[in-house]
Amino acid sequence: MPLLLWSFDFAEIADLQAAGNWSRLSTLLIDAARRLEQAGAEALVICSNTMHKLAPHVAGAVEVPLLHLADATAMAIKRTASRRPLLLATRYTMEQDFYKARLDHGEIEDRPRAFIGP
Repeated sequence: MPLLLWSFDFAEIADLQAAGNWSRLSTLLIDAARRLEQAGAEALVICSNTMHKLAPHVAGAVEVPLLHLADATAMAIKRTASRRPLLLATRYTMEQDFYKARLDHGEIEDRPRAFIGP
């Protein structure tokens, strides 16, 4: 099965995140998603926990499904005995609810524990 891949210059992404320019980041992701869809993609995956902050915008801009990393993570956790996972991620992911809340589907005790480093 063919794989279509869109790779960003991470320096640009990191700069936009630091500047809080999520609108521009959304535009970039949506443009890439639409191009991948037009090229024949049957599903999309955003390969960055932090950029899942924009997943609803991307999913709403295309017809193909967006496979959410938090959903896959929650499914993997539920297949184990663990009910109190530790999530290690960027400050953006840890300080906001867009990822952690999606993991909480009632079967995972409390919410994933967050450790925010220096």
